[in-house]
Amino acid sequence: MASGAVLFGLAGAALAEEGSGPFSAEFTVELQSDFTVDSSDPTAEINNTFATIEGGLSFAFTDRTSVNATLLFEQVIDQTDDSFLEDHGFYAEEIFLSHDFGPAQVVLGKFNPAFGSAWDAAAGIYGVDFAEDYEITEKLGAAVVVPFAAGGGEHELSFAVFQADRTILSDSIGTERGQNSLPAGGVSNTSSPESVAVSLSGTFGETGYNFGVQHQAKGRGDAADQTGVVLGLTHAVDTGSFPLELLAEVAWFDEFDGSRNSATYATLGLAAPVGPVTVSAVYSLRDVDSQPTDHLATVSAEIELFENFTAALGYRYGDEGGADSHTIGTLFAYTF
Repeated sequence: MASGAVLFGLAGAALAEEGSGPFSAEFTVELQSDFTVDSSDPTAEINNTFATIEGGLSFAFTDRTSVNATLLFEQVIDQTDDSFLEDHGFYAEEIFLSHDFGPAQVVLGKFNPAFGSAWDAAAGIYGVDFAEDYEITEKLGAAVVVPFAAGGGEHELSFAVFQADRTILSDSIGTERGQNSLPAGGVSNTSSPESVAVSLSGTFGETGYNFGVQHQAKGRGDAADQTGVVLGLTHAVDTGSFPLELLAEVAWFDEFDGSRNSATYATLGLAAPVGPVTVSAVYSLRDVDSQPTDHLATVSAEIELFENFTAALGYRYGDEGGADSHTIGTLFAYTF
């Protein structure tokens, strides 16, 4: 499960479960192993096995008000050598209060502002790797979410004002990733909520879309504010023999990551069931000024071995920072 997927849906899903009581939870446990079998940079040829446990929790005080959390246990330090279940930490990615006023939902606390979807929706083990660069996570602030119907489809408009989390919640238990601070810099790491993100998403029949804009204020040591725009589409095609899921998303940034560089990301993906196996392929591009253009190509095959338990095998080709690499990966996931 991708971490950002819990944003606003968790509260609504929990409140919609009539008769389930005030508390609801969903957990996903994953075990993944990545083996970079060949690389033009020999130091990148490592085997890394790690776990990810994600919990989405919700407690409803009333049928309109709830407190929600996304808790993560995962590898919090990038590995440079072979490792097996090393450097894992536990932290709260989201803790927020949600109230449904009817026409709009208000969120207050630590949450993931909506912007794009390829970081969650791209298929396969590695399909999200580049798009995760622009996912907005772990921000303190407030958001207003307005659902509405139009053109025969369901849509959602969200507006968020935020700053980076610098509380004790920005650290982790176990392996410490370190508490965030103002001197650390980074866009949206400001003394008050000076950053905004606006997102519009929805569906028209078999076609889904998302459009978003953001402006993240520069932090200490940054050269400029970051501004970004994203547009994504998904479409389900009935080919007659099997359904085909298509995805395309493009994101563009000015003064990317607080620098003087602009950046462009593009993600194209498809997924289709072949008998009990879902086969997917994703191509991504990352083009940042003054840096070599990066390319990512992945293929994966996933099967549900039994209820809520899936296994996947994937291949990843990366051309990143001028180095080529080939990675084979396996992923086992159980949701309950």
